[in-house]
Amino acid sequence: MKILICGGDERSVLLAGMLKNDGHEVLCFCLDRAQLPDGVRAVSSPEQADAVILPVPAEDAHGLLNAPLGSQPCRIEHILDCADCGAVIIGGKISAQIKASAAERGQRCFDYMKCPNFTVKNAAITAEGAVSELMRRARSALCDMRILVVGWGRIGKLLIHKLSALCPAVYLMSVNTEARALAAELGCPSLPPDCPREIMQSFDAVINTAPAQVIPDLTAFRDSCILLELASAPGGIDPAEAADAGLDLTVLRALPGRYAPESAAQAMHSAVSDILKGV
Repeated sequence: MKILICGGDERSVLLAGMLKNDGHEVLCFCLDRAQLPDGVRAVSSPEQADAVILPVPAEDAHGLLNAPLGSQPCRIEHILDCADCGAVIIGGKISAQIKASAAERGQRCFDYMKCPNFTVKNAAITAEGAVSELMRRARSALCDMRILVVGWGRIGKLLIHKLSALCPAVYLMSVNTEARALAAELGCPSLPPDCPREIMQSFDAVINTAPAQVIPDLTAFRDSCILLELASAPGGIDPAEAADAGLDLTVLRALPGRYAPESAAQAMHSAVSDILKGV
């Protein structure tokens, strides 16, 4: 099968090598600033292909191909124009507009985020990466810290599980009453967003995984509090509000590609292989 990999970070580069080892013909577009694996061909413009692999997420903040290792901006519709009619399009967080454009061309779209094995593995890598980043930034051992995790999705659950092995004081904040009750039954103290200000002041680190704002007032945290943002844009912590509160916010989006690109690429490869086997 001829596969065109477009954009992305180190995960895309490693994925190209894995698919090449599977026996596919692999081309890479908008990865011209990366060192590609042996046998993988770089192309300066999209070519016809049986399958097109887009990154996670597929689009950047401007609606263009997410291509941090590419030197030219590119609309995803242009890539679709060059792909075969009936081609398989695989990517992460593919917008409704791109899905509609692919359907108009007779192409089939598959989203990584609809693959449970991928989303769980990706969340686990993100959680582990967040723990690593927190350890790097903290001036105290995690066992001596009070840590607040905001959000009870896949990443939030796995992050609390990993942190609880290292820190006896890990708390959940969620707007969801059932989530707080379940977390409490699992041994994690839980807080509503409107908890007393003195409790908020006690935390040494706050890690947000919620996609929307949950924390009502960032000024409740101490100046020394570490803030980490894991949620996709726009996220749950406003950078301007954090700056006004005198807090240092670190945004850690696309963390799997930075923290553990090999493991992240393996998760992508597994999902791609399953999708291609099923079409």
